[in-house]
Amino acid sequence: MEEKAYAKINIGLAVGDRGMDGLHSIESYMALIDLYDLIDVDISPSSSLSVMIERDGQYLKEGEKDIMERCAEIFSRRFRIPFSLSIRIRKMIPSEAGLGGGSADAALILRSLFAYFGIDEDIKETAALVGSDVPFLASGYSTAFVSGRGEVVERCSGLGSLPLLLFLSAKGNSTAEAYRALDCLNREKVHLPLLSFPDRKNFPNDFEKVYPLSIPEDIASSGAYVSLSGSGSAWYALFPDNDAIKRDGAILCHLLG
Repeated sequence: MEEKAYAKINIGLAVGDRGMDGLHSIESYMALIDLYDLIDVDISPSSSLSVMIERDGQYLKEGEKDIMERCAEIFSRRFRIPFSLSIRIRKMIPSEAGLGGGSADAALILRSLFAYFGIDEDIKETAALVGSDVPFLASGYSTAFVSGRGEVVERCSGLGSLPLLLFLSAKGNSTAEAYRALDCLNREKVHLPLLSFPDRKNFPNDFEKVYPLSIPEDIASSGAYVSLSGSGSAWYALFPDNDAIKRDGAILCHLLG
């Protein structure tokens, strides 16, 4: 049976210093939206690990390993459990958009493995080994305050099912390149306040210093909160009520609670 791996947006993203491990500390509110990939997972016992992925299109760069396969390998090594994993995916979350598409897929695989093998452990600890967005996306929370290297996930009240317009770019942004560019800038480190309906002053996304937004006038004057998600390339306009502006070329989505 197909399951939904939901995308996320970042409501504010404050990037701290890079640690000795090469990773940056962050503060961000992450929230699920009703854009998703559809994944069918089949797990069976095996004497050795095998992973087969059937894709409906090409979303990987040449030579790149699918994060779902990497997730299975990390799980198998961590718990010393071999298994056979068959995955069929219908990809609808764009890659390199800052929407956590690959991480959402990995999180769904990880939840499936934890459930199948009855692992009684905080899933976020294993998720943190896979990627910085995966702990939130594996947590089961619809909205959370995320800090540290992404491994600290604190559930919080969301903003309700508010509408947002999602704008996608034909060209994706490399997260690694975005962080490298951000490190070259002199910038003031900020901390995010408690979550409320956001504004750009108190809930900035530091990556807009690298990828500045050009906001259309009708959206800028609408009362919407406008932001990149993650390091982009997707950006969104979140509306304070259900009267979202209609816009050709944008995807109408909603927050999930």
